Amino acid sequence: MKFNLHLLLPLIVFGLISCSDSNNEATHSAQNLQDETTQRVSAKPFTIEGVITNGAEKKFYLFEYGGNAPTKIDSIIADEMGKYNLQGQGSGFKFYSVGNTVNNVAALLLKGGEKISLDSDFNQMSISTKVNGSEDTKIMHEFSNKQKIFFDTMKSYKEEIEALGYEESAKREIIIQKAEKVKEDFNFFTYNFINKNLHSPAVYMAASELYDIVNEIEYLKKIEKTMFEHMIGSPFHNAVSQKIAQANQAISNAARQKQMVADQKSAFAKAGISIGKKAPDLNFPNPSGKNIALSSLKGKIVLLDFWASWCRPCRAENPNVVRLYKQYKDKGFTIYSYSLDKDAEKWKNAIQQDGLIWPYHTSDLKGWQAAGSAIYNIQSIPQTFLIGRDGNIIDIGLRGRDLEEKLKELLG
Repeated sequence: MKFNLHLLLPLIVFGLISCSDSNNEATHSAQNLQDETTQRVSAKPFTIEGVITNGAEKKFYLFEYGGNAPTKIDSIIADEMGKYNLQGQGSGFKFYSVGNTVNNVAALLLKGGEKISLDSDFNQMSISTKVNGSEDTKIMHEFSNKQKIFFDTMKSYKEEIEALGYEESAKREIIIQKAEKVKEDFNFFTYNFINKNLHSPAVYMAASELYDIVNEIEYLKKIEKTMFEHMIGSPFHNAVSQKIAQANQAISNAARQKQMVADQKSAFAKAGISIGKKAPDLNFPNPSGKNIALSSLKGKIVLLDFWASWCRPCRAENPNVVRLYKQYKDKGFTIYSYSLDKDAEKWKNAIQQDGLIWPYHTSDLKGWQAAGSAIYNIQSIPQTFLIGRDGNIIDIGLRGRDLEEKLKELLG
C-alpha cells in the first residue's frame, strides 16, 4: 500500500500526524506563522483539466490534503469523452489529488496560479497519470514511480524466500544478497533525489523512506528546511520536524546507553570478566533437565545471552537475535541463553512464543539468585557477552545494530 502515491498522502496525514501533540507549542507557533503568511499572500486560482480514459460521465473530485481527512474542494462530471475541468485556489504549495474516491486518485503538488493538464486512466489513476504544467508534481511522481518499482521487487524477493525449503540456505542467501543490493541502490536514489530537489516541497516524498533517522538525520534536516520555506506549519512540515525530534532523542538515548555499557564493562572488569579474557564456564540444565556446558561450544562464535520471560526489553530484543541466528548459524555462530526465570512453564512458553530455535537454553530457575548470573556478576538484563572461537570474550553488552555490525565484521 505504501508505494501507491494516492495512498501515501493520506497515510502520511493519518499515520505521522496523528502522533503529534495538538498542544505542542512549536506546532502552534508554526501554524500561526503559516496563517499570517496566508493572510498576507492573496490566493490565486488554478485549474486542472484533461481526459480520464474509461472515465466517461463519471463524477470526479478535487481533493485537498492537510487536515484530518482529504477535503473535497471541487467536483465535475466528465463528458462522454472523459474530459473534465476542475478549479481551486491557493496561496502557496499544497498537496491535492483528482479522482472519484480518495482511494482512486492521481496525486498533485500545486500552488496558486498554475494551469495543469492531467490525463489518466480511471482504472489505474495512481500509476497512469501524465501531467503537464506542474514540475513539482512531476518530481513527486518521479519518486513514487521509483518507490513502486522498489517495493514490487522486494515483494517478489520475499515471496521467493518464503517458497524455499528450510534447508535451501544457499538459495536463500543469494536472494538476500540481491535484495540488499536493490535496497542499497534505492537508498542511493533517495539520497540523490533529496539533494537534487531541495528547491521543491516534492522532496517531502523521500521522508517516508528515511527509516534510520539517527544516521539519516542530515537528510531529514534538508527536507525540513525545504518544507519550512514552502509549507511552514503544514502537517507535512510538522511531520518532518517530529521525525527530527525523534532522531535527536534517539541520539541522546544512544549516548546514555553507550555510557551505561561502559559502566557495566567497568563493573564486570572489577569482577574479573573483561574483553580478551576467557569466558567463565556455565553448566546448567536445559528445559529437559540435561546439563549443557558453555565450554562445549568452543570453536563457535557464541552469544551468551542472559534474559527472562518476564523481561520486556529481553523479549523485545529477541526478534533481532533470532534474525541474526538464522543469518549466521551456518557460518559458525550460535547462542547460549541463560534464563533468570523461576517458573519453568513460563520459561518454556517464552522460548516457543519467541521462536528461539537454537538448542542451547539453560537455567537453574532461581531468578535473581541464579548461580549463572552470580558467576557473571549480572545486575540487569538483557545482558550479553560475545565469545570467540577460542573461548575468550570479544565484547560485552552488544544488542541491536551493534551486535549485527560486530557479527558482520566477524563472519561476513
